[in-house]
Amino acid sequence: MSGSDEDWFNQDEEELVQSLEQKVKFQERENKEEHIECRAPEVGDYLKQLNLEAFSTDGKKDEKSSGRFSLTELTKAMKMPPVDMFLYFLSEERDLFVNQLGANDSVKRVSLFVDVVKSLCQLELGGFDEKFLSAFSRQSVLLDKIRNLLMAKASVGKCDEDSALILRNIKWLLLRAHKLGVLDKQGYELVELYKKLARSFKSDFIEGLEAFSGKHSHNVKGQIYPSLNQFLGKEGVMEIPDQEPPQSNEVVQYLNRQRHLLVEDFSTPLIEFVQQLRAEKDLQDLEQQNLLWSSAYLTLNPQFAEAQRHSLVFLKIESTESSRNGTKNGLDNIKSGALLCLTTTLAFNDIILASVGYTEPEKLKEGCLSVQIVKQYNIGNIYDRQLFMFQTPVFFEPYLRVHNYLSTCSTEQFPMRRYIVDGEFEIRPPSYIKPGLKLSLNGKPFTLDKPPTNLSFNESQSTAFKEALSREFSIIQGPPGTGKTYLSVELVNSLIQNAKVLGTGPIIVLTYTNDSLDKFLVKVSQYTKEILRFGWQARDPQIAKFNAHAMINPDLVPPRLKRIWWLVNCEYKEKFQLLQSLYSNFDGSEDSYQQTLLAQEQLHQVAERIDTLRMIFQFFLAKDKDLLAMTTTCAARLNFLFRLLKSKCVVFEEAAEIQEAHILACLTPHTEHVIFVGDHKQLQPFTGSSQVPQISLFERLIVAGMPYSLLNYQYRMRPCILELLVPSIYAELICSESVKEYEDIRRMEHNLFLVQHNQPEKRSTDMSFQNPYEAEILVKLVEFLIEKAKYQHGDIVILSPYNAQIECIKKSLPRKYRSSVQVASVDSFQGLEANIVLLSLVRSNPSGQIGFLRLPNRVCVALSRARWALYIIGNIENLQKSYPKLWGPIAKRLKDNNAIGEAFPMLLNN
Repeated sequence: MSGSDEDWFNQDEEELVQSLEQKVKFQERENKEEHIECRAPEVGDYLKQLNLEAFSTDGKKDEKSSGRFSLTELTKAMKMPPVDMFLYFLSEERDLFVNQLGANDSVKRVSLFVDVVKSLCQLELGGFDEKFLSAFSRQSVLLDKIRNLLMAKASVGKCDEDSALILRNIKWLLLRAHKLGVLDKQGYELVELYKKLARSFKSDFIEGLEAFSGKHSHNVKGQIYPSLNQFLGKEGVMEIPDQEPPQSNEVVQYLNRQRHLLVEDFSTPLIEFVQQLRAEKDLQDLEQQNLLWSSAYLTLNPQFAEAQRHSLVFLKIESTESSRNGTKNGLDNIKSGALLCLTTTLAFNDIILASVGYTEPEKLKEGCLSVQIVKQYNIGNIYDRQLFMFQTPVFFEPYLRVHNYLSTCSTEQFPMRRYIVDGEFEIRPPSYIKPGLKLSLNGKPFTLDKPPTNLSFNESQSTAFKEALSREFSIIQGPPGTGKTYLSVELVNSLIQNAKVLGTGPIIVLTYTNDSLDKFLVKVSQYTKEILRFGWQARDPQIAKFNAHAMINPDLVPPRLKRIWWLVNCEYKEKFQLLQSLYSNFDGSEDSYQQTLLAQEQLHQVAERIDTLRMIFQFFLAKDKDLLAMTTTCAARLNFLFRLLKSKCVVFEEAAEIQEAHILACLTPHTEHVIFVGDHKQLQPFTGSSQVPQISLFERLIVAGMPYSLLNYQYRMRPCILELLVPSIYAELICSESVKEYEDIRRMEHNLFLVQHNQPEKRSTDMSFQNPYEAEILVKLVEFLIEKAKYQHGDIVILSPYNAQIECIKKSLPRKYRSSVQVASVDSFQGLEANIVLLSLVRSNPSGQIGFLRLPNRVCVALSRARWALYIIGNIENLQKSYPKLWGPIAKRLKDNNAIGEAFPMLLNN
């Protein structure tokens, strides 16, 4: 959610300040938990103690005055939804982790306390999770009790049900604390006792403890950021960490592999760019393209003590000759969530990493960009120093969020494990759709055995609809024009209409692009208005009303959440002030440097808690909606929201374009039904590094043999255009009768034609390619189609695989057409269509290099966007020689249709 940190709160200042004052009174006790040393007990002593309920202090004195929660309060908390439990304990003046257990407390109290702590930790609340588990690992009284309980049960060789539950829950907490790197020495000693004693009564308490290899773990969340040595090329991108022993379960190994691929994909192009800068190559061109700034400064807001969180640190660009002449410095094009790299010298002896946050429009006009420092290497005070600055080559925030998820997620209930990790292909039905369950669609009943007949489905769509509802893990492949979106809309409509019967919670719909998301929402909004759209704000008036930012309602914010928000923001200010003091007093020593880094890390953890509280607010906004919709980039930031909502069904549109790791971040232990809709023969996932495989989970499973539904009836392309794709890309596609009835293009001899030429390409400074000759010919064709053939500007789209050619064509267009005739990249036009497509292939060179045009997926998209007509210009002879397997059949089809020549066949005299 963009905007001010406080834009969704009506502050009750008196109440919140009073709460804060009460919090301060208890702060002194926060890190002073009483540690009770216990003698090594006799087994009999401990068994007696377990049964001495009378010694419980519950109800014997005023619990609140001691800071303890009573048994009644703990019992009531366990009946709350987990989110409400979190709000209850975090908004109380009493600290859940201070003075809650005494040496003589009852088994019931110990059990309840452990249940509460586990329930809170199972939420996996970013920023809070580490705090809870760190506090748990310091519970000396509790861990001593568990140690004694283990010894007692081992001595008698069996374990009662209540004790077994406590021991299992403690084991789970030990595992989580280890994973997050916060387990203390006493915790590791207890783990060893588990391993040693649990075998004596043949329990499953040691299951999973193989993750403890004798080494203390450390939280791997921060490993998304390259180290200084990696920036300098002295170390490679991180390898899969060795902290997990070889016998780790398959899920752990799988997650480590996905995390490694994610880091490599983000880091490789970044490190390569740093090496280019260190060699001082093309610096002037990079500055002109706003890819490098040589006069950047980090500035502390002098009123930071009173300022809001997004107005504390700014990045500014010193005015240059070009900016004084009216040239923009490009800061307004940097998105929130980007990562900036700054250094005092292009030798990169030091580095500062800063994430971009929300910036008030007034500040942006002043040339100030709001940033938060996330890492600094080999530099002390960061302010008011002239710095080189650039943005990471790939957009950072989705990588960060997904990496954090993969680093911290629990593995015990890994969603859809049997298909994703274990490779099983026998697909079960969704557990919430019972066999024979009667459902309804648009007022008419149906069952899975007899799907609804009141939909205009062809046979393949009807089969896919049935299989999507019958399989808990469903894959639907839809080649171009086969009605993927129509099918998806009807599936979602069916799930929404039956949500109360099925108990699904809000349906989650995710797409790769904003354009396809809006296209989907326009269609599904005819069935429901209870839609919430997160992320980029849609401008289409039909769906703008569903934008989350437009639905902010302070009345939805529970008072307890307001109180926690206030307290955490106050904590952020305190940590921020401490860090500024360390910057101001930095003396160049190693001790001063390490103190600064520690304070910076503590500040970052509090910032993460604030982000989590934002998502808890969004939970209250979203929980009663029918449908939540967003791009996968946005979903990477909101994955925690899905866990809170416990949504059972997730639908992925454009699933073949989504990286596997990003899919994982959208699934939760509550996910019972996953529907993938896409086409792996079209665009594959974007990767920042050519070294990372461009294969989606969608494609991986289809290739491996996973059952899937195939749509084979297309409603878009004229038959002669379709023939370019069959059988070179698709084995079979059937044309509907409607596409056979298109009228011929006016004033043109052919509806499909390719102009062959050998005019050379040109390479641009940004490593892209252009072909001015092709641009000139296509511009003439545009003019002819509009002025002579009388087509509308909106009927025509010009496509090219290369951004440089797109810019070249735009500049070549007459001014009167520049705002009305769309010129776009092939990649950006995935999922879209046009009546008449003009395609510039660009590549033409003696060496036979054809770049993107060697990729069948991109070629498939380029050739499948047109409905009525497709006009291509390129060096087809060069393409055939370079990649005959792909371009040979395409050239043959064109020749068979007499659709290749040296000029477009215009009928000038009609």
